[in-house]
Amino acid sequence: MVVTDTLENVDIKELALAYNLGFSDYQITLSISEKKLQRTLERNGYRADSSVGLFDENRLVGFVLNGVRGNYCYDSGTAIIPSHRGKGYAHLLLEKALSLLNSQDIHTWVLEVITNNTKAINLYKSIGFTQQRGFNCYRITAESMREKKTTIDLTRQQSITIPKGECLPSWQNEEEAIIIGGVPTWDIKAEARKVGTLCYDPETGTISQIHIQNKDRRKGYAKEAIIEAGKLCKTEHLRFINIDDYYQPLNNLLVTMGFSCFTTQIEMVNTIRGRA
Repeated sequence: MVVTDTLENVDIKELALAYNLGFSDYQITLSISEKKLQRTLERNGYRADSSVGLFDENRLVGFVLNGVRGNYCYDSGTAIIPSHRGKGYAHLLLEKALSLLNSQDIHTWVLEVITNNTKAINLYKSIGFTQQRGFNCYRITAESMREKKTTIDLTRQQSITIPKGECLPSWQNEEEAIIIGGVPTWDIKAEARKVGTLCYDPETGTISQIHIQNKDRRKGYAKEAIIEAGKLCKTEHLRFINIDDYYQPLNNLLVTMGFSCFTTQIEMVNTIRGRA
């Protein structure tokens, strides 16, 4: 018998097994270790009591993984394992999650979906989600940065200070996610003077945020900071995930530097307060 329940009694081992099965044929490879999944969930504010699982004879076969910050919620992963698809379970899971969040006084539910995943987009629309921003995801081989010279240095901050920028970050790139996730934050310095800030984890190769002070813009410091990040990178690719497609300065810079856009996503929002 298939039932739904919260994920409060599901450990990370069972969750990782279902996660990897659920995303085994996804458009982007999402195979993940238990340790990495745990870290990702913590960074996204995961709440087991706000998340919903689909269980078949006590086996987890589907899930909605939700993170919560205040009255806002973020769906950091929804999937059904292949053997249980085509039976309406995804809609059932989302409806259960919607009801649960409403009972917890969550007023806004946010998620991202790959732009060409029409089936998922229509599913989310059917329960009240609307399309918001578009996001671009970029990568470049870190090796291509190794021999390039710059005039700046990256100095790791001891106490994280992140300025507000013009480009509104996505959920997983917000300041709270950076702090909780332990993402290293660096001062960008030119001749020992701070000119900007870089939130970047060399272990994952992902840049979460980059800021250059207003008076120091258009001097090439952002490009040089990205090059230095590439030199520190411990993965094959240096990546930016979910750059607002309307923010042309950063999008244009990355294209000019040779980054490729490996996928695009749509941010969708459901204002659920007042719904049963």
